[in-house]
Amino acid sequence: MKAPVAIVFANLKGNLGDFAILHAMLVDLERKRSGHPVHVYSQGFVSVDRARLAAFRKVAPPFELAGTTFTDNHRFQRLRVKIARLFRLRQRYQASRIRSLARNATSDAETFSRYEGVYIAGGAQWTGENSGVSMFATLRAMAAHTDRIFSYPVSVSSSLWKVNTRSGLAADFSHIQAPLIARDSTSEAMFKELGLDAVLGADCVFSLAEIGKRVEAASRGKTLRVLLVVTSQEAVAISGALQRLRSHGISIALLTTCESEDFAVQKPSAEAHGAQFLAPLTWQDTVAEMKASDVVITNRLHGLILASFAGVPVLPLTDRSKVLAVVNDAALPLKISNLAYLNVEIVKEAVDRRAEIVSKIADYRDRAQSKLRSPILDERA
Repeated sequence: MKAPVAIVFANLKGNLGDFAILHAMLVDLERKRSGHPVHVYSQGFVSVDRARLAAFRKVAPPFELAGTTFTDNHRFQRLRVKIARLFRLRQRYQASRIRSLARNATSDAETFSRYEGVYIAGGAQWTGENSGVSMFATLRAMAAHTDRIFSYPVSVSSSLWKVNTRSGLAADFSHIQAPLIARDSTSEAMFKELGLDAVLGADCVFSLAEIGKRVEAASRGKTLRVLLVVTSQEAVAISGALQRLRSHGISIALLTTCESEDFAVQKPSAEAHGAQFLAPLTWQDTVAEMKASDVVITNRLHGLILASFAGVPVLPLTDRSKVLAVVNDAALPLKISNLAYLNVEIVKEAVDRRAEIVSKIADYRDRAQSKLRSPILDERA
């Protein structure tokens, strides 16, 4: 049997965008590392959504869930972080936590020496305190036993500077085989500012486009249907949008791609206004609902990507920087900056301009696909 490979930092808390990232990685590994068993290690500081994991296993290439990455969960950790912020010691405290966890994890991390390659899940997970400590410490601990560490396309933000020293970031990221693949030009520039070899790629979820195109549309009624795929919205904003659209006879459904984040606000709002609340188990189910809609409104990056698979007009809500960047890059003609601006007029304009919008988001998808990079190069295949 061929030596196994490992995927680390898989986020299995139930975010369908993260499951799509994992799906894309598994497809890539199956194609380029055929016959090598795949062991997945999930993020240790978040729980696993068992229902969505079970649904994912039915549609994704096979893998074994081998365990979690390392964390320093401590009953007083939140208090300590607050104190560090108060006294402006965030960088020093972060560095101390990373050193301590890496030291404690190094012995157990020897298990990673048996893998032909260790592949870091793509996405935007390095930023933050608990996530950053876990990931950088795990990276250091693994690097003590193997140099076969690679990464799928990632994003980082300037908030990294707030809790990490630049020398520390440069040293830690250098444990990953070069070049680092950035999902966006901002991340590429940040890596290069640290003196690291980096190249511009694209979100690996774009590699799932052909699978997405083959998904069949969900069933729907005959009335105009709007699908709202948003997060981090106040209940009053969602209720206002529902009232404005439903008063014109528009069928509207709220769909969450991360139930644990959105349920508490969106489920009661949907029930109060007679709207559907959908919490799909897979990213393919999300695409199916998008295909059954006349307009998709989203402020999620992977919402935009999945909408590009569905071939429907998308009306972006640009209150998140990653979505605004896509709107600008794709030159999408319509957008709203706040749910307060969602009304029947702009929905109908999106329907009327369907061909233009679908063409532009498809062109953006195709350009992104042309930028796709895998950490598994041909000479390593």
